[in-house]
Amino acid sequence: MSFPLLCAVAALLATWTFLRRRRLAAAGDIDVWGGVDAGSALPALSRFGFNPLGRLLLAFNAIALAVGIAFLSAGHVTIDWPTAWLSAALLSALVVVWLNLYFMPGAPWEAFVAEVLFVTFVMLLLTNVLVPMQYGALALRAPYADWWLAKADASLGVSVPAMTSWTWGHPRVALLAKVVYFTFAPQMLLTVLALAVGRDRERLWEFAFHFHVCLILTIASLAIWPSACAPVFYRFEPTIDTTRAIAQIRGFHDGLLTVVRFDDLDGLVSFPSFHVAGALLVTWAFRDRRRILVPLAVLNAGLCLSTVFTGEHYVIDVIAAVPLVGASVAAWRWGGRRQLTADA
Repeated sequence: MSFPLLCAVAALLATWTFLRRRRLAAAGDIDVWGGVDAGSALPALSRFGFNPLGRLLLAFNAIALAVGIAFLSAGHVTIDWPTAWLSAALLSALVVVWLNLYFMPGAPWEAFVAEVLFVTFVMLLLTNVLVPMQYGALALRAPYADWWLAKADASLGVSVPAMTSWTWGHPRVALLAKVVYFTFAPQMLLTVLALAVGRDRERLWEFAFHFHVCLILTIASLAIWPSACAPVFYRFEPTIDTTRAIAQIRGFHDGLLTVVRFDDLDGLVSFPSFHVAGALLVTWAFRDRRRILVPLAVLNAGLCLSTVFTGEHYVIDVIAAVPLVGASVAAWRWGGRRQLTADA
């Protein structure tokens, strides 16, 4: 996620909340100190995101946190907590705005705004739980999986070093691949915003569900099958600088690094590629909107290709993301959707 953009959004929401409170107080709809009138009942929490599916996603967060603490403890890894202030401030701002909307209910559409904030909160919370957990997963020191990842690529008749060498020989392609690769984080954020603006409640919750399932499973995979990454295994230079990520993988896996800083986090998962899984999830979210789907499919096809042509991933990492997303879609259809409609 883009933290500067998210902080700007949080600041705008906080300003809007303050102005909203003044507007409701001036209209006599609330007591400026006490919230809703004493005789008025608070609205159902499910209207504001705290529905069965919302509670399930919070449970996912709680389980991920417990497992993450166990990983960090087992790997003797600690967190430099003062570096987490920005994440804590952003999450706190979302909670404050959500509470304002709940305890001072206004127009009916504002309940949907609160629901969007709830979805955003659980997704950001999971990110802040699982991204540091990567380092604990590496510190478990499971054997590197590069040998069988490379063997799987060879069985498919593909070579990441050859693909990357070709990219180096075409500077414009290399630049385009790099730009497309880095659209990942903005796409994740803009998908939430687009679904919110379009008031597509079910797709918004479905996207959050898939985000949780896929991110949790990729981090679990990292604990079992860590990878030193293709550039290290094959000894070639990728077209995107991976110096920091490779240093962190080696450092935490070998026990040379033991402190996680929130201002120095990186994506370290190789198999399956969460970059590709995220691209597929974004595209899937707009499957019924042809005008958006077609250019998005082209963009994300390029993103998937860029993960191997830049040397960032093995080809098998990309392929493995497909059944991962497929399993998440099946889980949504089997039980996720029912959780969303359980209190309808």
